[in-house]
Amino acid sequence: MWIYKLLFFCLVFKLNYAENVGDQCTVNNQQGSCMLITNCVAALRDIRLTHRHHLPRCGFKNDAEVVCCPNEPATANVPKIFSPRIGVKKLRPAQQACKKITKTYNPPSEVHILGGVTTEPGEFPHMVALGYLISKEYSFICGGSLITTQYVLTAAHCVHTIERIEPTIVRVGVVNITGSKWNDDTDYEVDTVHVHPNYKKSRKYHDLALIRLVTPIRTSQTAFPACLYSFEIEPTIQLYITGWGKTDVTRAGTSNVLLKATLQIVPRESCNSMYTTSRKLPDGIMDTQICAGDSNGVMDTCQGDSGGPLQGLTHKDGHYRIIGVTSFGSGCGSAVPGVYTRIYKYLDWIESLVWPSDLAE
Repeated sequence: MWIYKLLFFCLVFKLNYAENVGDQCTVNNQQGSCMLITNCVAALRDIRLTHRHHLPRCGFKNDAEVVCCPNEPATANVPKIFSPRIGVKKLRPAQQACKKITKTYNPPSEVHILGGVTTEPGEFPHMVALGYLISKEYSFICGGSLITTQYVLTAAHCVHTIERIEPTIVRVGVVNITGSKWNDDTDYEVDTVHVHPNYKKSRKYHDLALIRLVTPIRTSQTAFPACLYSFEIEPTIQLYITGWGKTDVTRAGTSNVLLKATLQIVPRESCNSMYTTSRKLPDGIMDTQICAGDSNGVMDTCQGDSGGPLQGLTHKDGHYRIIGVTSFGSGCGSAVPGVYTRIYKYLDWIESLVWPSDLAE
């Protein structure tokens, strides 16, 4: 009898503890990670569309199911969403949100990052500064982008910092971020931070996070969300970077005034050849990343610009589309391009948190 009890105990132990959250696994010949089903975008998408998921189970954590979630945002096998009219593809949530933005916000008629120039109020109304409470004062050491009135898109390493501090406020609608005290007109409290589930501090991949604010921002000509770039093909429009980071590689100071600069996309093959010695890039530059730089080595993002947007201005409607999030580089102001998290590859994850009701329709 005790043998059966032992076998039953071993079976239960295997089901519950065979693999821990974060362990590596394989799903459909693709590398994956064991994670709670509530954190797996692929599982949530399947459940919303077909009322079930088809991922292997790693086990359980307490009463929650742990599944083998693919590391790469799968696009090939994503079921297409159609409107009631047969054959007409429905706009994805990010595209629906962008449609509303372009209808309700009219951009200004006129439109320090290294080599950058100062911006005008309202030129980048989606740009925000992340504030960290240090010694009873706020320090602004990362950037971000409003994508709704209550969600900010930024880099994971900006919220999982080496110093283990997280942003507690965001400052919106300003070009000049001078002032280390709370400002009722521009500052909003952070409610929840969502780090992409595949992000690891020891690697440079999946460097993306979402910040939910306690209250929605008050929109104006200087504070308004931006559209997300929702196409797989790389944009051909001119790209801009914005931030309050370092303006001189020889000095420690940052810029109090928001600066902008223009960059060009660098092919992934060329970019890869410049980062071959990085231990934090064991798989090189992946298709979830995008490289951009200045061939003259003058304009570049630098310390303090992390989390800010790589964006393109669509002349048809005068609105910016966020294409990437500033992740890392090799020094500042060099010929080596900076690397940005490619937003298109993470639309499923972003939409599952920001617009879940639209996905459920």
